[in-house]
Amino acid sequence: MPDDEYFGSNDAEQEIGRLNRTAKKQIWSTPQNRQIHLMIPPTVYPPREDTDLLARIIHSYPKPNGKRLLEIGCGSGAVSLFAAQLGFIVTSCDINPYAVASSRNAAIQNSLKITVNEGGPGPQNDGEVSQWSGNTAHDVILWNLPYLSPEKNSDLLGPMEEAALLDTDDRGLVSRLLDHVNTSKILAEGGVIFLLVSQNQRGKTARSTCIKKGFAVRSAAAHRFDDGECLEVLSIWRPFEHQSKMFHEELDSTNTSLLSSDEGEGGFLQTGIQRAGHGRRGRVWTHEKVAFAGSWVVHDRTQLPNPGLLQLQGGLALYEAIISLAGSSNAVVLKWPNDVLLRINGELRKVGGILVESISRGNNTRAVLGIGCNISSLEPQKETYSLSSLDELNAEITLSRFQHAIQCSVASWFEQKTGVPDLKNKAVLSGYDSAFSDSQKDLGNPLYRKLEMRYNGVEVDGKITLLDHRSKVHLIEDGEDINWSNYSPN
Repeated sequence: MPDDEYFGSNDAEQEIGRLNRTAKKQIWSTPQNRQIHLMIPPTVYPPREDTDLLARIIHSYPKPNGKRLLEIGCGSGAVSLFAAQLGFIVTSCDINPYAVASSRNAAIQNSLKITVNEGGPGPQNDGEVSQWSGNTAHDVILWNLPYLSPEKNSDLLGPMEEAALLDTDDRGLVSRLLDHVNTSKILAEGGVIFLLVSQNQRGKTARSTCIKKGFAVRSAAAHRFDDGECLEVLSIWRPFEHQSKMFHEELDSTNTSLLSSDEGEGGFLQTGIQRAGHGRRGRVWTHEKVAFAGSWVVHDRTQLPNPGLLQLQGGLALYEAIISLAGSSNAVVLKWPNDVLLRINGELRKVGGILVESISRGNNTRAVLGIGCNISSLEPQKETYSLSSLDELNAEITLSRFQHAIQCSVASWFEQKTGVPDLKNKAVLSGYDSAFSDSQKDLGNPLYRKLEMRYNGVEVDGKITLLDHRSKVHLIEDGEDINWSNYSPN
């Protein structure tokens, strides 16, 4: 059997045996405690914890009545039928004909109306996209993605089970679906995609894949099993779809200009050349040969924002955008609180940074996030310091590609999107702690008051805590108060 085959001629006889098994009746309870009666044939995926997780997501979707929903890989049809109960106009699809038959039968038995098509996105094109998605755009797309790692010559799964449980697509099904969304009209304007992934190797790269493909992404829900496996639902959408995007050839400062403007949250301003850009403590920001300089309105409401937390979110946005373009986090380093460094030829040099500034306007507090990042530099070695640029990391990273990625990444951490759960402080702190902890091996140990210490954690106000040799906790408010054993900015 060729090395790239997961199933061979011997599997045909085994598959016939699987298909001769008896279909099983099952009653599934929805999040509203309503019963859905199912008849599940062999090789069709039955409702489990992941089904419940997706059902809870669509249960929380606001005003579903009359909205169009597409479920890919519908299996038994449980989630699609629940969506129909909620008022969605439902189209479902599955590449397993037994799943199609099961879903159609369940719709009849439960007196619900859904359209079920055979097919779906995958490595092989089988007709037009409309064959499985229908001829209209959908407000919500769901997919419980296959998430088991494939094993060649496995006796446990046959071709039908493979379709539901294994991602054998070398390109990755997340990437393939988003390509369909970008080249067709299956997702409506303002629409949201919910993908259920496992935190295995492919699941861990799903965020970067979304950002690279032009989509914002945020965790919507998660379920952790006793053995440590974690299932996560990712909400995915087009970033800042209805917010203004402005460009000026030359400006003093995008932050200053946007602060004084009337643009609402999500409004964006970019300049080709920033004459008087600045960083923390008023430091001058030099505009290199090719550089990104842009700002977003990230808060304009009556409640006071937490500036330290906004700063962490901005740092994460820049960090993740660069990783999505680089394809790996190996040479990308997040330095608390607002810088991203690159490790080039064993040397750490700053490639970009963020600055959050705010003003009061009547009862509102208005905050903007500014991001500067070097794409290419003629002179990385300055008189008193060195910098890096993204083309040193990967020559294919252009300004245009970075512009798309940073929009997606900023939206992921800041945008308030209908149907997408708002970002919780706990998620920001967890994301930052994970990224910053990964960067410790490059930065080395923190040096505070001439003492070498250990990083202990990040606080809800954006400050960090360090432990000295006696395990005494030190609360650090300003990044300028810390040096790092492996990094010198000068």
